[in-house]
Amino acid sequence: MAEIKNAAAGEQFSSRWGLLCTILGMAVGTGNIWRFPREVVGNDGGAFILMVFITLFIWAVPLICAESVFGKKSRMANAGAFKVLLGGKWTWIGGFCFMVCMMLGSYYVVVLGWVMKYLYLIFTGFLSQVQSQGVALTTKTWNDFAMAVPAYEAWIWFAAAVIIAGAIIFRGIQNGIEIANKIMIPAIFILLAVLVVRVLMIPNAWKGLEYMYHVNPADFLKPKIWLAAFTQSAWSTGAGWGMFHVYFVYSARDEDIQLNAFTVAFGDTVAAMLAGMVVLPAVFALAPDPAAVMNSGANGLTFVNLTNLFAHTPGGFFMAVLFFLALFSAALSSVIAMLETGARNMIDMGFSRTKATLYWVVFYIFVGTFSALDNRVFENQDMVWGVGLLISGLCYSLGAIKYGVDKLWTEDIAPCSDIKIRWMWSMIRFFPVIFALVWGWWVWQTITWYPGEWYKFWPVTKYMYTPAVMVVEWGILFLVLFLLNNKMRDKLVHSNKVD
Repeated sequence: MAEIKNAAAGEQFSSRWGLLCTILGMAVGTGNIWRFPREVVGNDGGAFILMVFITLFIWAVPLICAESVFGKKSRMANAGAFKVLLGGKWTWIGGFCFMVCMMLGSYYVVVLGWVMKYLYLIFTGFLSQVQSQGVALTTKTWNDFAMAVPAYEAWIWFAAAVIIAGAIIFRGIQNGIEIANKIMIPAIFILLAVLVVRVLMIPNAWKGLEYMYHVNPADFLKPKIWLAAFTQSAWSTGAGWGMFHVYFVYSARDEDIQLNAFTVAFGDTVAAMLAGMVVLPAVFALAPDPAAVMNSGANGLTFVNLTNLFAHTPGGFFMAVLFFLALFSAALSSVIAMLETGARNMIDMGFSRTKATLYWVVFYIFVGTFSALDNRVFENQDMVWGVGLLISGLCYSLGAIKYGVDKLWTEDIAPCSDIKIRWMWSMIRFFPVIFALVWGWWVWQTITWYPGEWYKFWPVTKYMYTPAVMVVEWGILFLVLFLLNNKMRDKLVHSNKVD
């Protein structure tokens, strides 16, 4: 096996605050703002929220610790770390983790383009037109923009979003990623907090809070709500996706592991709750049929119904600007993390940051084009790689178990952590069982959506969510990476150097 070489001049976060803002930026995404409120409504309110907090300690924090220690210990990204810590035969498993992230990023950046488009609309007087034409206009505008096939205008905004994210990655850790997140992450919390205050001034807004925080004790005995809580914890925090891993490649030698993991998991959920305290009171106070609005899906809620509600609310322009700026910051900070994940893996192979960034910008534009032009492809990719991220988490748990859960705690986590809660880290041992339940639940759901056709996968525009289409796309990626294992292993010889 080729010897690992330290970079002559590595990259490093300038401070713990910079790292914390950056990993929070990775975690806080659009799912906090448009998914969490819908999940609260779909799972009966307060009990679901309490379950989410519980699952943070069982699912999110252990996985974030595993990722962080892999990155910090190896000073290499996903594929290289699995090679160094677990052996050359594991290289392709690390490769799977980062490629799932890259496939997800190639369609996720489409959402960033949508948000940019709606910020442009709001600043150019769109809400004034909505005041006279109502939801009919917001529906038509959304359908013409994003749902038409091919959606050429959506593609233009998507391409612009990729270029913006690429420009930040190109500037590196301190001069690009860290600066951007130091601005965007505090901004998200401030914007959402201001929106909460404004929304709660609307008559009857309290009804939304009442629904959000009412607790039915019987809900704690419902497996479906527990499974939904685990899913929310996984998809909201981003635990096990491989991006915490990459950011900890650039952490200080004495950087904390467990407290940072707890802080980012808790902070991410607080951001989601702030978003819930904006969306639910606004919908319950302003919408004639709150249930219909909340059940209209992420796109229907955000781009059709909330846009319409903002237009018909005093101070609605101000509210819409704050809301979409928060959504923009959340989306961009997550896209940055995904793009950096790909770039760091290539830097470990000897590529310069410039070439690595350019490669993944081109990859995003090529692969993401299909999702930008056809929303059915977008929905397929969202299901395939969203559920695939759970498999990535499984890879990290199995990797930690193989290396030694107790060994990682003794050598790498406890010595540098400001809090030392060993049982929480040890939950990583039980992750495969929890994964089997959550992943199995999702697969079973998709079977029920396609009675008699769950085994079909083509065309993907028809069988967007079948188990078969997921297995086929995962299988192709697994096979390609398995065949490339030795080639990747031999090229992954460049680790990051920190002071």
